[in-house]
Amino acid sequence: MAGKHEQSPEHKKAHDLAEEAIEKAADGDTRKARELADQAKDIDPKIGQEMAKEIEDDRRKADKFKDQGGQG
Repeated sequence: MAGKHEQSPEHKKAHDLAEEAIEKAADGDTRKARELADQAKDIDPKIGQEMAKEIEDDRRKADKFKDQGGQG
């Protein structure tokens, strides 16, 4: 269950910026990715830890999907 912090408008904005930073990094735009990540951390210093956990969870899901031969 999400706490008050995770429900705050500031946290949501930081989360959106962090997700955009990840997309920019995946596209190869590391300068823009770093800029967005820094903005997200300025808004919510805890966002880096949260996004690292989300990325790791996504990686595990992708590995599991791959191990199943891409079959849902």
